[in-house]
Amino acid sequence: MTRELESHLGSFGTHLAKRRPPLCPELTLWLLGDDVDLEGGCDELAEGEAPPFWAFCWGSGQALARHVLDHPELVRGREVVDLGTGSGIVAIAAARAGAARVVATDLDPLSRRAATLNAALNGVVIETSPEAPVAWDLMLAADVLYETGLRDWILGEALTRGPILLADPQRTGTPRVDAPILRTIPSCTFPDVDSPQKNVVLHRLERVGVDSS
Repeated sequence: MTRELESHLGSFGTHLAKRRPPLCPELTLWLLGDDVDLEGGCDELAEGEAPPFWAFCWGSGQALARHVLDHPELVRGREVVDLGTGSGIVAIAAARAGAARVVATDLDPLSRRAATLNAALNGVVIETSPEAPVAWDLMLAADVLYETGLRDWILGEALTRGPILLADPQRTGTPRVDAPILRTIPSCTFPDVDSPQKNVVLHRLERVGVDSS
């Protein structure tokens, strides 16, 4: 299996292990194993590749996936988009909760491959794409506000396409979202390379005057 993972995911594939995220133990993901020295960083593993953000289950993704699994009525029978899918945990949770269609988007092709492999590991099927479709019943977005351009798109044009359920770790330096907080969930990245972030807030965003029920 190590060679197969390496063929799909490059050098990082040899350092992955099947792991169950603490907040979503019913799901299994290929994530960096305990043999990787996180304190020393992952640069020595990269061999020129981009950082493997998809090889971690980030706290916001775990929190949003947990919320979807706890409230399957949010996605059941609907067309769902997972923005910046990473490991694919949110997309997988949506598929497990009964979404009619799940499109996991990420600019990183390795992330899209990892999400597909992780979906198969959990017995669900998702689609992947480098960009969001023109419309959706619900977009799921975790920890995506740190880039100004993407933040502006989410709070602007994206809301004309459909409602968004947003998970925000409220990072230092990232402006807060002016929307009611639905839920605050204690959550840490797994394996933890994001230790200052301990809580995630959830917001539902939708265009004023649009009925998305």
